[in-house]
Amino acid sequence: MYRSESVSAVGMLSVAKVQRRNAWRYYVRGVGFGDGRRPVGQSLKDAQVKAGLPPGRWLGRGLDALGLTEGAEASERQMALMFGQGRHPDADRIERGLLGDGADPATARLVTVLGVLSTEVGDSDHWRVILNE
Repeated sequence: MYRSESVSAVGMLSVAKVQRRNAWRYYVRGVGFGDGRRPVGQSLKDAQVKAGLPPGRWLGRGLDALGLTEGAEASERQMALMFGQGRHPDADRIERGLLGDGADPATARLVTVLGVLSTEVGDSDHWRVILNE
């Protein structure tokens, strides 16, 4: 889960469920920027700093499985990867490491996919094994 803290006169905290596909953009365009609209072309982090808003943080029971630390800052790129593409939040780093170790690009990308069944993976039993590792 992604949490964005909103600063206001009464110290509000905004927590909401993120839906798959494009709904994550609601966070980086609105909630993550104090429920307002950030300037076009400005990164979420830069907009938050300029507005005096704290960054979003990772929370939830599944963080250990992803190698994420509770309370760590959730970047805009991580949100795009996880909620927009169904991939590991640190997919870029993981892929770079695998490619550096000699993996082919298709395999390196496939390793970062979370919960989206690919025809390259195989039958559903095989998929469950991958998710449980």
